[in-house]
Amino acid sequence: MIWSKPLAFPSSKKLVIAMTLISLHGCTTEPHTADKETTSASEHEEKKHVNLPTMKVYPSVVAQKITFPGKVNALPDCSVSVTSNISGKITSIRVVPGQSVTKGELIATLDDRQIRAQLLQAQAPLKTALNAVAQAKIALALAEKNLSRTQALFDKDIVAQKDVVAAQSQAELAKSQVEAAEAKVSEVRTAPSQINTQLAFTKIFSPLSGLVAHRYLNVGSAADPATPIVHVVNLNQVIVNANMPADSPSNPRVGDFAEITTVAEPGVVYRGQIKSVSPMVDATNNTVSIELLSKNDHLRLKEGQQVNVSISTSSIRAVLIPETSIVPGHDDPSELFVYVVKDGKVKLQKVVTATKSGDSIPVIKGLNSGDEIVSKGAYGVPDGAILDRGTAQR
Repeated sequence: MIWSKPLAFPSSKKLVIAMTLISLHGCTTEPHTADKETTSASEHEEKKHVNLPTMKVYPSVVAQKITFPGKVNALPDCSVSVTSNISGKITSIRVVPGQSVTKGELIATLDDRQIRAQLLQAQAPLKTALNAVAQAKIALALAEKNLSRTQALFDKDIVAQKDVVAAQSQAELAKSQVEAAEAKVSEVRTAPSQINTQLAFTKIFSPLSGLVAHRYLNVGSAADPATPIVHVVNLNQVIVNANMPADSPSNPRVGDFAEITTVAEPGVVYRGQIKSVSPMVDATNNTVSIELLSKNDHLRLKEGQQVNVSISTSSIRAVLIPETSIVPGHDDPSELFVYVVKDGKVKLQKVVTATKSGDSIPVIKGLNSGDEIVSKGAYGVPDGAILDRGTAQR
């Protein structure tokens, strides 16, 4: 029988030492790898380069304003709903919305056939009465001529006194007949006159120069004094009714000027003069009613349009920066920042701003005179990124 040699195993002490060394080697290897990754990320961030426009900023005196909403309205006598004076069917309308009209221009006509027939009937008695007046005047002329001849004969003792008296009576009768005929003419002439007035009412004219804002009826529609046919407005000058916060530091007075702007026309400013300031506060919304008069030469302001009214309150010393340079805070969007150029890098700087002035934002805290800032395009740029130096704007 052959016996093999027993297998040799390391002692338990040696085994423990070997396993410990392996574990220590694994622990030292993992931190070394993490340090490498952190260093690589840091180096990558430091190597972030940006090419952005910059500008230097300086403080200046900036007028502060309070802005509140307003509404455009036409002047009281420059917005009219045009109606007919009589009832009738429309036979023509000569205007459309947006069309320019002048005062006295024909806008629409009504069916006048029935009125014209009435006029013809009323004119027949008038012709008869006029003929009667003409005949009475002829008779009066003959009677007066006969009286004159009879008086001459009487002066020559050719005729008697009674002939003169008879001639005088005849002349007076002829005269009274003329007066009666003329009275009849006046009487029968009243009816055609009234009908002519009705006939004139079948034509509707514009009461003012302006633009047709609305057209309510069409050909064939029934018109009456209570139903408007068109609406005409003149907006060469407009009234702006605004509600200023009662707690505003501004103290506007009649005759002062304010700025009027619209969302539809960015950068366009209308100048309005204050015409009235209410002495009472509207308790519902704690505002004071203000009325302004503004020119509207190009007719860009429309009746009923919402606008913004700005009134100066005070002046402050601030640094004006473009709105595009403002960056909202990452954690709190209400916080505002700008990127300031320092040592070739762009650094986030928290700022405090005032009310917007035109296209610029006044900064009252956070920037110093001569600071160089990124003027636009900085959103999302890492804090501390290296700026590839270009030419700074002034």
